[in-house]
Amino acid sequence: MSIPKISVNNPVLANMLMILIMIFGLYAWINLPRELSPEIDLQSALITTLYPGASPEEVEKLISAPIEDSIEENVNKINLMISTSSEGRSIISVDFEEMTDREFDKELENLRTAVEQVNNLPDEILDDPLVQELDITSGFPMLTIVVGGTISESQMRDIAENLKNEILEIKNVADVQIAGLREREIWIEVDPDKLKAYNLPIAAVSSALQLRNLNLPAGTMEIANTEFMVRTMGEFSNPDYIGDTILSVLPSGTPLRLSDVATVSDTYEKPRTLSRIDGGSSISLSVQKKKEGNTISLVAQLRELVTEHNKNLPEGAVLTPVNDYSVILKERLGILETNAAFGLVLVIFMLFIFIGWRNALFAALGIPVAFMATFWFMSITGYTLSGVSLFGLILVVGIVVDDAIVVIENIYRHIQSGATPKEAAIKGAEEVGWPVLAASLTTIGAFGPLMFMSGVSGQFMRIVPIMAILVLLASLFEVFFILPAHVSEWGRPEYKQSRSNRWFNIIRSFYVKILKRTIRHRYVFVATVLMIGLVTCVGAFIILDKELFPGEDFPQFYVKAEMPTNYGLQETTDVIAQLENAAKTLPKEEVAAVVSNIGIHTPTGGLMEGITYGSNFGELIIELVPKNQRIRTTDEIIASIRNATVNISGIEKLNFEKIQGGPPQGQDVEVKVKGPRFNQLIEIVDRLKSTLNDIDGVEDIRDDFRIGKSELRIYLKPEKAAQHGMSTLQVAQTVRTAIEGAIATTYREADEEIDVIVRYPENRLQSVNELRDLLLTTPIGTIIPLKEVANIVEEKGYADIKRFEGERAITVFASVDRSITTPFKVNQALISAFGDIETLFPGYRLDFRGLFDDIQQSFGELWKLFVVGVFVIYMILGAQFKSFLQPIIILLAVPFGMIGAMFGLLFSNATLSLVAMFGIVALAGIVVNDSIVLIDFINKFCERGYNRWYAIFKGSSLRLRPIMLTSMTTIIGLIPMASGLGGKSPIWMPMANTIIFGLAFATVMTLFVMPSLYAITSDIKLLFSRSKQEQYRTVEHEDMIGTPVPADD
Repeated sequence: MSIPKISVNNPVLANMLMILIMIFGLYAWINLPRELSPEIDLQSALITTLYPGASPEEVEKLISAPIEDSIEENVNKINLMISTSSEGRSIISVDFEEMTDREFDKELENLRTAVEQVNNLPDEILDDPLVQELDITSGFPMLTIVVGGTISESQMRDIAENLKNEILEIKNVADVQIAGLREREIWIEVDPDKLKAYNLPIAAVSSALQLRNLNLPAGTMEIANTEFMVRTMGEFSNPDYIGDTILSVLPSGTPLRLSDVATVSDTYEKPRTLSRIDGGSSISLSVQKKKEGNTISLVAQLRELVTEHNKNLPEGAVLTPVNDYSVILKERLGILETNAAFGLVLVIFMLFIFIGWRNALFAALGIPVAFMATFWFMSITGYTLSGVSLFGLILVVGIVVDDAIVVIENIYRHIQSGATPKEAAIKGAEEVGWPVLAASLTTIGAFGPLMFMSGVSGQFMRIVPIMAILVLLASLFEVFFILPAHVSEWGRPEYKQSRSNRWFNIIRSFYVKILKRTIRHRYVFVATVLMIGLVTCVGAFIILDKELFPGEDFPQFYVKAEMPTNYGLQETTDVIAQLENAAKTLPKEEVAAVVSNIGIHTPTGGLMEGITYGSNFGELIIELVPKNQRIRTTDEIIASIRNATVNISGIEKLNFEKIQGGPPQGQDVEVKVKGPRFNQLIEIVDRLKSTLNDIDGVEDIRDDFRIGKSELRIYLKPEKAAQHGMSTLQVAQTVRTAIEGAIATTYREADEEIDVIVRYPENRLQSVNELRDLLLTTPIGTIIPLKEVANIVEEKGYADIKRFEGERAITVFASVDRSITTPFKVNQALISAFGDIETLFPGYRLDFRGLFDDIQQSFGELWKLFVVGVFVIYMILGAQFKSFLQPIIILLAVPFGMIGAMFGLLFSNATLSLVAMFGIVALAGIVVNDSIVLIDFINKFCERGYNRWYAIFKGSSLRLRPIMLTSMTTIIGLIPMASGLGGKSPIWMPMANTIIFGLAFATVMTLFVMPSLYAITSDIKLLFSRSKQEQYRTVEHEDMIGTPVPADD
């Protein structure tokens, strides 16, 4: 028994299933977590090692290079490895090849093991190297809460820590990252003059503290039949007692205490970064959620918590929520939902006009059933309702009813022929069952390969084909199991000639007349169309600008500044204050908040480069009000503040970075110059920057090479050092303790462990001579000055050293004004200008990365998936038509779709983005659907014994209305998105345009080219047949087509 027959015979079962789907689907839709983007698994890791006070060369040699070597030896499937060795810090980024989650977990564990196996790292590193998995949420917290005001640092610290603990108790909060919070420390600041007077080295102070601050067990002993535990107690119970530590005994017998030569202070660690809001000091808490958390509801809870806390804070304290991800999320989802609603209404209205309200209701009911079934599946499998998945649903709003239109149209035809609604429902659905199934499977066949696109962009877009396929499968179920029951129960057997039917008969008559002429000149017609199509596609592909994802007007941008390398945090703060003043020139109604970070640059594009640290770095994060609350765009506001920063002094490099739409991606221009020596690298970099400077539209040209701070380098005198038994390590440790400080011991207070740091007072060593007089202790206990065993030379090094795939590299960056040119064109210009670089500079190479590399890789892979999709469609069609030739005829609709898509991009002045390319690939499965039904009907008439002309004209005439309706519903469903009727979504508009124009052009070509191609293939078959009589047989039923149509000579 067929599925339609089961449906018609048991309508109660069909309706109960529909109600069940609607209830569970609606519940799932209400509770689905909302996200702007789907979850992206970067499959990357970051290895951070802190070595305070070490130069970049030392960090590269002692930390970065050994770890890199161990990783290369022990870890497989590495796609890319980048290291940055800067002052006191090593950061190594490892990007793995795409693999399953289980394989990645295994490789990540191998990475941790490889790092742990490096056993020759310096003892002075603060902690073991930290291996962290990179994920998309680490770059995009859902909300940042800033603790600021006119209160003290200790008050800010207490508020931030208490608030963090409260936030972590909220369900589905994953983590809270705190910036600007300094750890508590106890500083022992020794007076070098007093040390010298007592002939006491600084190492003796550390040693005395280590020996004093101990609690050691001594075993047990029994006294008067009672067993006692014996412990020696020496740990400090109060910081005030630390100064009483005895360092030595003077000749007079008086003990020399720590307080005699040093000052003990309970303070905070030396700041490496600073955080500010609206010009004042602050501590920020960035809140990240768990995968299953709902961003909108969680942010609402957090804002309510902030409001409650602000009522009870100390005077002068204030909590400010910034970087509210939910604002952007609600705006983007609102635009997509509004466009979806408009599309749905337009589709139903058009169905109402052309097939009547009853049939329109039958067809339209398939949309909510298919969507609710999809929502139900999403909730079961853990998918979120993101902007990307929502667009996948919008994409198929019109396609969902295509199957229903074909089935209803055929049922309606049988009712007109005298069948009862029940008979018509069964026969009509069964008759078009295989063509409808084949049409849906070809669409699925085009979308299916897109699920396997790799990389971050592939993960971002993957949900679109998944959603489309789920909806199409649910639609098939509705069409064959639920729709026949509805038509059989509530379909009308009588037929009333409507105005739309009368108009359509006129259109059909006109269509047949034109078709007759194209058939008469079929060879010339088909050849002309194919030639024009080929020229159009090739020309458009060359003319159109290439881009990964179209830019969106995100209400946030970064102003990143780099000062001279000798700038400390205070000097950098002074410059950032000037940038803050420039930001204050923006109208208050445009700016929500200005957050400043000093000593750091955070990544805004690809996360592989990681965070850049340095006392000469600073940035402003300017958060704007939502775009519907301001007149100017983000680009216009950036141009305004750019002009306001022209005269600010002290800035070496300044650039403005927008948050781009889509997944994390590289810079507009990102060229890595690789080679062994920095002097040659710098020469090539200068040439690159000069060329970029001559290209219109290129701005913010910069590189990541920085000359380091002036260094005082200590070189041991080999013979003198040997005489005193002094090693490089012993000298380095003493010098480091004096300048940077060294952890002598740890003081415990409640649950907190506080480092006790021995050091010279801040800025105590003011000259090279004072450094030369630093006292050292030899292995035999004698005290000597540093100058006795070492020379001190002033030299310059590097601020940081970057290694890319094992080689030293300098990267040139630039931004591109897209109103003038595109990143793709700029990169192509550089490739042309520097094609001979390896000849001019042997051993040196340019590696084009960033956006250009992303485009090259993504587009290349997408074309391969397109070919796979076309092959899958061919296989499905071959099985359906039991022919090798007819599927080729049908597949010729694909290039017609591409031609229309290219026209659409040119017409809308859009770029050929990855999103538009997705639309073109998906279009391959959509445009063939009309051809399938058309060719199937022509074949049916041929099988019934009619001659080929009658079959072509009769089949084309009967399929005209369903072909027009199915194409128009798909097009009309996407018009709100393409036109921005419910709000503009720049990232998705190109894809909507490609499908609209591609399908429109392909539909017209299907109606005329497919019958002509069918006739041509029939000519070829008859050419090899024994009798040519069939070639000259005339068309029957001349009342439909008029005069006979002979075959072309």
